Amino acid sequence: MDNGLAGRSVYAFGDSIVYGHVYPRSFVDIVTDQHGMTLTKFARNGATIGADPHASGGQIRAQVEEATAVAPDFVLFDGGTNDAQSIFRNQRYDVGTYAGELEKTLETMKGKWPTARIVYVAAHKLGSRDWDTQMALREVTLRACHQWDVAIADVFGETTFDTRDDAQRAEYTFDDLVNGFPGKNGSGTHPNMAGITTFYVPVVSARLEQMSPR
Repeated sequence: MDNGLAGRSVYAFGDSIVYGHVYPRSFVDIVTDQHGMTLTKFARNGATIGADPHASGGQIRAQVEEATAVAPDFVLFDGGTNDAQSIFRNQRYDVGTYAGELEKTLETMKGKWPTARIVYVAAHKLGSRDWDTQMALREVTLRACHQWDVAIADVFGETTFDTRDDAQRAEYTFDDLVNGFPGKNGSGTHPNMAGITTFYVPVVSARLEQMSPR
């Protein structure tokens, strides 16, 4: 059945979960390949929503600002993963500052591409981040997305992917490549191919299909 996604364009912003970490392909590559979509990926490892001068990837809003003015059909983005470290471990800023920067990011996306359908991908439950900080960021992020009419592909809420469970951390995440491909036994942050195909792809694909004009 034609789901209306083939030939549609996607811009992808965010951090290493969108970029792929040390592997050049992530869940956005798999999803767009499966649906015959055209992907342009602007995500950077280490990127944050908030402004952390020590974050290696800069701000996600800067990715949006640097992208072409030609509107895509869809925008996919994540955020908050590295912000959780900046807020809890490094104390560079607080949740309120993150919320304000997220508003600016969404405003920039909406203003630059008013016709694009925007999807926030909520990453899985991370054993590698402080739990209370994750929950605080999730609350303000979901609220902002609802206010700005941004759709949510909720891997966090709609799947059992939880790397606080050590077995899941070992099976579904990677830090390094093995024979050129994502391995296993990672820190709990970066999904390997099993994590991507089991948890991310079904949720993101379903959200895009629901939003597609047929």
